[in-house]
Amino acid sequence: MHSRVSRRVFAALLLFAYFVLTHAAVLTGIAFLAQGAWLGLAGLVILVVPGVLGFGVGAVLAAALLVADAETLLKFPPVVINLALAAWFGRSLAPGEEPVISWFARLVRGVELPEDLVRYTRNSTIRWTVFFLGRAGVAAALAVLATQQTWSLFANGINYFLVSALFVGEFAYRRLRYRHHRHAHLAEVVRTIVRARGLAPRRTARK
Repeated sequence: MHSRVSRRVFAALLLFAYFVLTHAAVLTGIAFLAQGAWLGLAGLVILVVPGVLGFGVGAVLAAALLVADAETLLKFPPVVINLALAAWFGRSLAPGEEPVISWFARLVRGVELPEDLVRYTRNSTIRWTVFFLGRAGVAAALAVLATQQTWSLFANGINYFLVSALFVGEFAYRRLRYRHHRHAHLAEVVRTIVRARGLAPRRTARK
């Protein structure tokens, strides 16, 4: 239990260091800050992705510094991560699959969703899919067309503010629009999402 908590704390520190070092590297032009950010990302993958796969991917990321400069490599994570999230959310919209937001809502409530929440959570999954695709497109465009400072401001700041704004906005809208249903507190929703690691939506969604 203690080792699991320690890994999560260390992973959170590495993630924070990745953002800070990336932005600092852009502002100062100091190469070893960018290299530190990239190695921090590799370490984060090793901590978060279980088993041999995590070590393998982390090692490949670290070795990438041998063939490319860190400043260029750091342009890829905001695009790749958002595309991966868009693919995950989008794939759950296929026939016979449970939409990701429906899955989260079912875990939070602990029971099957009423029909109006089934429709809402499916539409919410569509919104998040489009949102992640949009973030990937903006990150890619800024990486190519904008200054380093503008790209970093979006990728390491605005990017995550937008996620928080959409998350909190949907939470508030849901409690207002569907106030006839019981809703969990925001902290409970966040805890459920964190605990969902290692689980997966149902392969066959309830109709």
